[in-house]
Amino acid sequence: MKKLLFILVPVFVFFISCNNTGYKNTPVAHGNPGDIVVVMSNESWNSEAGDTLRAVFYEYCPGVPMEEHLFDLHQIPKDKFIDQNKLHRNIIFQEINPDVSEATITINKDRYAQKQVFVNVVAPNQAEFVKIIYKNKNNLIKLFLDADRDRWVEQLSEHTNKTVSDKILKQYNVSLKIPASYYLDEARDNFAWISNETRSYTMSILVYSWPLSDTSSLDREYLIAMRNAVLKENIPGERPGSFMSTETKFDYPYYEIIDHKNQQTAILRGLWKVKGDFMGGPFVSYTKIDKPRNRMVTVEGFVYHPNEEVRDKIRQLEGVLYTFDLVK
Repeated sequence: MKKLLFILVPVFVFFISCNNTGYKNTPVAHGNPGDIVVVMSNESWNSEAGDTLRAVFYEYCPGVPMEEHLFDLHQIPKDKFIDQNKLHRNIIFQEINPDVSEATITINKDRYAQKQVFVNVVAPNQAEFVKIIYKNKNNLIKLFLDADRDRWVEQLSEHTNKTVSDKILKQYNVSLKIPASYYLDEARDNFAWISNETRSYTMSILVYSWPLSDTSSLDREYLIAMRNAVLKENIPGERPGSFMSTETKFDYPYYEIIDHKNQQTAILRGLWKVKGDFMGGPFVSYTKIDKPRNRMVTVEGFVYHPNEEVRDKIRQLEGVLYTFDLVK
């Protein structure tokens, strides 16, 4: 495919973050990205408590072409929570205690293993457990998403293609950690294409910019229009007249503004398509305004893996984009 082949809810809950330093000699947490081990009885799992966890964590992942859950849950009863199960990267532990007056959520990092997130939910009964999970669903989702991303970024720091990263830094004044398995395919004046191609899929990273003007902004419609213009010029499809574009008819891109590395940054998550062809897949982009150089800069990741699940691949690419910074 070279041419296109926590704001916390104040009622019921206290979040406590603990970084334990006494586990430096313990194993590193294991498990696949997106996996969460749920420690509760079989009876609770098959009741409203389990239904609540599934309702929260089995929401569909936005910006992917197939129906994929945000997370994969793996329930085990407490008597099985031993040995290797204690070393999983993401854990939710239910504790029903009639002696407590209100439900609480405690977060321990590195409780049994390094790079582990352990969420202990204590409630006087099942009904209060359900309430506290629903009231804090967004916090819990963000907690596990951020933890998976941070693990990948840390791993990426140890396995970076320094040659390509240095090239991007020198030519575009963009700091970006490129994974070791990626190669630089194209490096034009204002457009770079970096990819990791296998027989079954392609994962790509783009770096592109355009001049800042009076109409430039981090507005969603403007960013989509500029994305379409840049990709039409730089990523033709295999068929004559075909080119990469943004899907807006059937699945409009998700948009948010965040403060990233002390700079306002616009994020788009959605689907790309090839006009004049039948190719497509997910993409995510980060865009910043570079006032000293009078330009706007976008780094983007996209996946081509037809008819297969791509949730973890696009999240891995977003981890790369999370290292994006403008060199002053």
